[in-house]
Amino acid sequence: MIIRPTSLSDEEKQDTLRRFWQKDPSLWSSDPDVQKSIKNRLGWLDIVPKMRAKVQELKNFTDEIVEGGITRVILMGMGGSSLCPLVLGKIFGPQEGFPDLVVLDTTDPEEIEKITPMNNWRNTLFIFASKSGTTIEPNAMFKYFWPLVQKGVDDPGHHFIAITDPGSPLETLAKEKGFLKVFLNPPDIGGRYSALSYFGLVPAALLGLDLDKMLDRAEEMIKNCSPDVPWSENPGCILGEYLGEFGAQSRDKLSILADEPVKDFGLWLEQLIAESSGKDTRGIVPIIGESTGIPGFYGVERIFVYLRLKETPKEESLDAFVRELIEAELPVHVIKLDDPYSLAGQFFLWEMATALACHFMGVNAFDEPDVRLAKEKTSEVLSVYKKEGKMPIEFWIDPQSQINFRPNKLLSPSMKGLARTIRDLFAILPSWGYVGFLPYLPYEKHVEETIGQMRHLIRQERGCATTLGFGPRYLHSTGQIHKGGPISAAFFIFTRRKKRDFPVIPDFDVSFWHIQFAQAVGDFEALSSSGKRVIHVHLPADFELGLTSFSKVLSRAIRL
Repeated sequence: MIIRPTSLSDEEKQDTLRRFWQKDPSLWSSDPDVQKSIKNRLGWLDIVPKMRAKVQELKNFTDEIVEGGITRVILMGMGGSSLCPLVLGKIFGPQEGFPDLVVLDTTDPEEIEKITPMNNWRNTLFIFASKSGTTIEPNAMFKYFWPLVQKGVDDPGHHFIAITDPGSPLETLAKEKGFLKVFLNPPDIGGRYSALSYFGLVPAALLGLDLDKMLDRAEEMIKNCSPDVPWSENPGCILGEYLGEFGAQSRDKLSILADEPVKDFGLWLEQLIAESSGKDTRGIVPIIGESTGIPGFYGVERIFVYLRLKETPKEESLDAFVRELIEAELPVHVIKLDDPYSLAGQFFLWEMATALACHFMGVNAFDEPDVRLAKEKTSEVLSVYKKEGKMPIEFWIDPQSQINFRPNKLLSPSMKGLARTIRDLFAILPSWGYVGFLPYLPYEKHVEETIGQMRHLIRQERGCATTLGFGPRYLHSTGQIHKGGPISAAFFIFTRRKKRDFPVIPDFDVSFWHIQFAQAVGDFEALSSSGKRVIHVHLPADFELGLTSFSKVLSRAIRL
């Protein structure tokens, strides 16, 4: 049941806050079985004191790693186990004297192979991070890297550590292989709410960040969000009401603006919001990385949050743009940050606000029911490949551009060219919908820039919001809202031909290219099953040139 926050009395709001801090699962579901599951996902509410007690352990471990000559840390993880470390690495970077951090959250073979030519395994530490210990991507990475490290050092286990839940298959594997260290995380924390647990703090320690300062900022925010603080002065309640009130009105596109030094915080934030809220055809669609534009180009479904960093000079900030939005009577919520360490408090603030917004929107913030479907479809594609030696996919060739593509059945009652198919997609998509670009490609600047130009064009010409999510990363981030969230959405999935054969992963019988391609196909099928319109574009091995060619077709198509 959707609840409008503005329809509640002050007493009812304060009662909601009290129940929230009492970990009352009935805020998100009336089903007793679901409530049991939710109770096991609320450990993030009191994780900070537990982690405070582990700070010295983390400092001692980091000293041991640095003194041992480790200069590079590679984190193998996906979604909740990788996005917080990714953000910390991008925003803070390694402090002087501490190792570089590489977050490997992909099955792209070229991204994987960037690690291997260095071959300095003696100076490398791997973090295998997985709550369940069963996630396909980090397991495949481990199977690939373990024999390489075995060949390069006498004690391979001492170059691996694990972060996982107690009793997981990863804990068992770590013991069998003699991992240097196993950090057992409290099991009552879901992945996307784990930033202030071992999943975030172990990488933070290895980067040389000040853990005491991080936890101080988190505790300060928690105190400000406590049940002793009135709703109208409580930052968690204020933000939660802002998101929930507009979400209940179907103003479901949240544009996240941030000053340049902290803009990468959005990578963590979009998973939290999308995966928590995007189900039962509801949800708040986070929009990050979008170029700014004239306020008149933004539709009535838009709301905005601006992360304003105090130290950013006024001329480098987004103050002027935000002022234009406010003058155009678009909803804007401004959050002021003293410095980048304030993000530790933002982790908690947004976890609380998102959970409250989901309560108001009538969805369970702590499950991800539609994520499983893409995994199942991926397994089916890989099974066919292993039996038949080829992928069960046939593409059409566009007669004009020679680009290989295939639309799903919602777009392909008969054979059409690529431009015509794109026009059909936009003919049906309303301006209040959104378009998702989903490249299963390397994390290359050219890819982001080319897709960025297409995103800008779509907003200017069609008024639609757009998102960008690299595959398979987005499957563990925004993939839930793609399938379970608002129905007015359409997607472009991009893959590319193999330019050569890639090595087979031990015990997987396929290469990373095959896994990545199967994941793209699996999500194509999952999106189709969810009633979303999707076009799968299969680029040539020179994917940068192919993506540029596609952008020209898109430009012509949507302007006709």
